[in-house]
Amino acid sequence: MKYRLRAACLSLFLIVGLSVFSYGGAEESQAKAVISNNVFEFKPVLDGTKIDHDFIIQNNGNATLEIEKIETG
Repeated sequence: MKYRLRAACLSLFLIVGLSVFSYGGAEESQAKAVISNNVFEFKPVLDGTKIDHDFIIQNNGNATLEIEKIETG
């Protein structure tokens, strides 16, 4: 009886301990793009006038940020 109780307690300890240990170090790598001002209203200009505006994009994640597509509105 004592042997079965010890074996059951040890099994439970191993199952709980291993699941917590394996989950604790398995942080998923993920990129996170943060744009402080993602909308900018351009003033009216004459046709053919060159205008510029910089959008600052920061990666606050722990993986490489890859920008695959940009669309204008």
